[in-house]
Amino acid sequence: MLATGLWLTRGRVEARERELLAQQAAVLHDNLGEQLEAINNALSILLADVRRGSHAPDGQQGLMERMRNFADAMPAVRTFSLLDAQGRVLASSAADVVGRDLSQRAYFQAAVQAGQTDALMVAQPFFGMLGGWVLMLGRSVPGPDGAFGGLLVAALDVQHFQTLLQSVRYAPDMRVSLSHGDGLRVMALGADHERDGVNLAQPGTLFTRHRASGQAASVLQGFPLPGYPPYLMALRTVQPATLRMDKPLVVAAGRPLHEVFAGWRAQAWRFAALYLLFCAAAGVGLRLMHRRQNEASAQTRLLQADQRRQQELLHRLVESLPGVLYQYQLEPDGRSHFPYASPGVADVYGLTPEQLQADAAPVFARVHPDDLPRGRVNIQESARTLADWKSEYRVILPGRGERWLSGQARPQRLDSGAVLWHGYIHDVTDQRRQALQLQETERLLQQLMNDMPVGLCMVDAQRRIYFRNRRFLQHFGYDQAAAPTLHEWALQAYPDAGYRQDVARTWSQAMAGARTQGGVIAAQPYRVTGSDGAQHVMDIGGLLFGEHFLATFQDRTEQQAQSELLHRLAYVDGLTGLANRRQFDQALQAEWRRCRRSRSPLAVLLLDIDYFKQYNDRYGHQAGDACLQAVARALRAGLARSHDLVARYGGEEFVCLLPECDAAGALHKAEDLCRAVQALGLAHAGSEAGAVVTISIGVACLVPDAEASPEALLRQADQQLYRAKGAGRNRALGASSCLQ
Repeated sequence: MLATGLWLTRGRVEARERELLAQQAAVLHDNLGEQLEAINNALSILLADVRRGSHAPDGQQGLMERMRNFADAMPAVRTFSLLDAQGRVLASSAADVVGRDLSQRAYFQAAVQAGQTDALMVAQPFFGMLGGWVLMLGRSVPGPDGAFGGLLVAALDVQHFQTLLQSVRYAPDMRVSLSHGDGLRVMALGADHERDGVNLAQPGTLFTRHRASGQAASVLQGFPLPGYPPYLMALRTVQPATLRMDKPLVVAAGRPLHEVFAGWRAQAWRFAALYLLFCAAAGVGLRLMHRRQNEASAQTRLLQADQRRQQELLHRLVESLPGVLYQYQLEPDGRSHFPYASPGVADVYGLTPEQLQADAAPVFARVHPDDLPRGRVNIQESARTLADWKSEYRVILPGRGERWLSGQARPQRLDSGAVLWHGYIHDVTDQRRQALQLQETERLLQQLMNDMPVGLCMVDAQRRIYFRNRRFLQHFGYDQAAAPTLHEWALQAYPDAGYRQDVARTWSQAMAGARTQGGVIAAQPYRVTGSDGAQHVMDIGGLLFGEHFLATFQDRTEQQAQSELLHRLAYVDGLTGLANRRQFDQALQAEWRRCRRSRSPLAVLLLDIDYFKQYNDRYGHQAGDACLQAVARALRAGLARSHDLVARYGGEEFVCLLPECDAAGALHKAEDLCRAVQALGLAHAGSEAGAVVTISIGVACLVPDAEASPEALLRQADQQLYRAKGAGRNRALGASSCLQ
């Protein structure tokens, strides 16, 4: 009876430990699965933007802004990046990687080998340049012909999951790990403090046995690696069916067998000793066993409390996700309801999850009447074919008016005949408005370019001419329906083969120079044959935008006037005659690189006119324009060095770029500019800083290095400008020395 009792106790210890380990592995699995689904949703949204053309030059900044927003909202993601088919970074939430060639990275090579696919790529982790393991999640971008056209990736910082793995360890000897499906272990927490990067896919290991079993979850006894003591370990394969991952992740939670049964062995030895002493201390032994059971119960209660805390943490993570995660169920008789909706449903529909659990009618009551019939048809079609449901539609919310929503969901048919969708809906009102504004801007820009007296054409990365304005068509005779390649155009424009080769060399040199000169392709004269067969001497130049470029065609007699027109349109502010924001941004990037090479300081003065709105309100907008022009003249006169630059930054804001100028010199120059503007004596009765027009200046200085960025320099100047305003305006403030 004693032996049987001990054996049963051992079984209970093992069963309890199996259950606890399985629970902890399930917590890891569920948490990672939800984070992967959120990241996949973000990739799907970005992929949809890319397919709509957000990777074109005019939409690239918007795409990068959305990437930065997603990266800021998802702590586990280092960066989102878009790579073209050659492995070059077209857009990224980290601006410093744009333009890099990542074609030799293993994850990109794997994506090229896989070709175009809708699966979520889970690349083998690698040790990043900034330290720590990096896990790449990617979605392939289809090209125009449907083949592989690029890769959209999210770089996950594996170190972010350390807190999650640490949270499930309920014993000091407990071992918790995260591995790639191919066997590479990227994180292991346990008493042995092992290094990461170990290959677990070895014969006979617990990882190999779990993967070979084909089971999503298993609890096994065996050896984590050759030479290790036996473990009791729960393993879970993280590969949600909704994600279609090409490779899974594997989480494991285990304890050494000798530690699992340490208490049981001690108990067995005590019972054996008591039995050898003729059971003289049987009562003492029973009390000890009872105490052990109470301790185990207390430990179970602690674990249950910890599990509740884990569930609360998971709930908070879902609450922080913008939009709503939901399940929508359509019954065979037409009734529908939401078995689950995250708290974000209140922001999306203005309803609580409890209101929708019994009936989905309140949601449909919110849908715009013009969109409701189409929405019902889409749902019925998805239910019939079990195809993914995707839609954009309007809702009318009390107190908020009309809003645009975007949703997608994947259906499954239940045994009862009902259809259950698992999906995500979020508010895209701002994106819709931005898209409409962008379309209007593109239309106006195209009309402007089409009516310009300069021949213009846009050429893509495949050297196809995809835009020609009216003057270009007049010069060369193509119609808008034709889309010639650059080679086809060159055959007509340069019929002489020898001269055509000379032109190709000259143009290649001009393009190479443009990559180091802010994207400007220097105009040079060429002998060009027009559509009438006559030769014209034209100056051909343009602007380079990544792999695309804009080519300009001017008759030499009109060169000066048209060149000045293009330059002013691109780089000069029309009101003040100063450099505009675009010219300043290019100059800042160029001077940053030059000062970084020479280890010289670079200073920025960010300033605006004090109480300028009150000036406009009191004296009128014409006087306001005259004030801006007068201040611009004073700033331009105050910068004596030829390589200093003053630009209109926007509205009443101006910015000065001072290369090779330290913090003391920049602050001195800023104070001179304050005095120069005040000396203009422009009356300003609405100013609280003085009786005349004054300015406030924020001064920032950096010695560029690999850790800093031009954006950081501008942020520092903006912070100092904020300080100057808070200190009473009509002054310049800045740091005492350049930051290293």
